[in-house]
Amino acid sequence: MVRLIHTADLHLDSAFSSRFSKEEAEERRQSLLMAWNRLLSYGIEKKVQAVLIAGDLFDSAVVSRSTMEIFLSSIRRNPDISFFYLRGNHDTENTFRFQENLPKNLFLFSKGGKKYRLNEKLILAGKEYYGSTERNKDAFSGQSFWDFKEEDCNLFMLHGDLYESDIRYPLDSASGIGFGSEGRTKQDRNAQTDRKVQQGRDTWGDREEQQDKDAENEVQDNAGISLKALSRYPVHYLALGHIHKRGEGQFGSIRYAYPGCLQGRGFDEEGEKGFFYLEVNEETKEIQTEFIPIKEGEFRILELELCEEDDSLSALEKIEEKIKEEACTEKDSLRILLKGEKSPEGERNLRYLERALSERFSYVEVKEESRLVLRKEDYIHEKSLKGEFLRMVSDSESLSEEEKEKIILLGIGLLQGEEL
Repeated sequence: MVRLIHTADLHLDSAFSSRFSKEEAEERRQSLLMAWNRLLSYGIEKKVQAVLIAGDLFDSAVVSRSTMEIFLSSIRRNPDISFFYLRGNHDTENTFRFQENLPKNLFLFSKGGKKYRLNEKLILAGKEYYGSTERNKDAFSGQSFWDFKEEDCNLFMLHGDLYESDIRYPLDSASGIGFGSEGRTKQDRNAQTDRKVQQGRDTWGDREEQQDKDAENEVQDNAGISLKALSRYPVHYLALGHIHKRGEGQFGSIRYAYPGCLQGRGFDEEGEKGFFYLEVNEETKEIQTEFIPIKEGEFRILELELCEEDDSLSALEKIEEKIKEEACTEKDSLRILLKGEKSPEGERNLRYLERALSERFSYVEVKEESRLVLRKEDYIHEKSLKGEFLRMVSDSESLSEEEKEKIILLGIGLLQGEEL
């Protein structure tokens, strides 16, 4: 039995410049390192043999000296654990260019692919990919790399998106999923991959060299990672990175998993974050996975249903109840969305709500998304700007009733100080 940790997308040394002050940003960067330390502590406790880092260890090519020293020192302090680092799209081939003596227990991969034998039965392979088919045209060639043995338990590391149409896993739409480097649609690409896979299904040992080469080039390009093409090889666990949301599944004999980012850095990475702990039986090829959450300050989005009558004080009471219900901690960053209904008179003081909570949490923002409830008959005879606006819109002969309703709600909202 071999014990492993699978993590990815740590993004150490992130800037955090858009939302936080200089001091707060530095505190956030330190929290990313603390999350890494918690992972190591768990690995030491479980006596893991290896940690797999499936890309984007750092956020950019420029890494501060202190962050680099902390990371490398943490590896040197744990000589009984092997660290396998596969660079991702945020990393660079020259990540360690200024480091003369890397830890002996830190192992790297390459675009050409690299294999490591962890024991007599367990293989770990990985190929780095930097987003261009042309630049990586040789990355999947070479029989020596692709010569996986069926008698081995084979683990594979890749960094990128899954693009297969039958995989119901949320993918990064910004990466161009579904279109190949020549502009082919997902359906065209899947059909081509299906043909190539079918050509080689007869036996593992009787495939022709050209068929192997075609399938190798189909495993990953800038359209994504093909599980169908990879399924031609006896791969038992695919350790993935790049998607910041946790997910796992099964494709044929391949167990695949994204651990998600180790710790969220914004509200687009909200919720529970952590890593996978693996127990691998290399004899039976059974792999047990367990997600281990890291509680080092989460980004949380809380939604509250409010009534028309709820003012700032009653809204605060309901927010407090929701925070208690969700077990938020002082290290969490909160985005609180007020839903439901509101009246023109029941204006809620969002700044008051934020100030009432800000000292107890790392960051708090409150957004009003309630629907304005307006009864025209209550205001149309008022001698006020609001009443004049209602009369003007209601008397318009060029607007439909539906258009009038929309304009009135928008106008009253603006008079209440709402943003467009």
